[in-house]
Amino acid sequence: MNPILLLPFLLGAAAAAESAPASGEIRLTIARDPYSSSDQVTLCRVRAINDGSRTWPGRLIRFEARAVDAVPAVRERGRFGLELAPHGSLETLIALPGRHDRFEVELLSAGSRDDAARRPRMRAPRRRKKVAPPR
Repeated sequence: MNPILLLPFLLGAAAAAESAPASGEIRLTIARDPYSSSDQVTLCRVRAINDGSRTWPGRLIRFEARAVDAVPAVRERGRFGLELAPHGSLETLIALPGRHDRFEVELLSAGSRDDAARRPRMRAPRRRKKVAPPR
């Protein structure tokens, strides 16, 4: 087969390898951390459990945690570090402002526009003008 014809298939396979995990393959749980929460901030432990047979980079596993009992809604987004091994689990902490008792967590798709809008942009540093040495 002509190698040029294989190129689109190889690029498609590479893109599929970096896609977000399927919701049935990874389960997320959330629980209040009773030892370190306060009246001003509630710390929650978010755990990702891999029910599949594939290893996932933690940066691709994005989630949104919400306090169910809060009005107005309190939500925070996060992601994991390291790697999620097959049939393994990862855990991270997330802080929600205020005191809450009921939570829900949802797996997000990779790279949504809303996440990009919340991320601060990096500005290029201003270059200093060169000053001529004194005569």
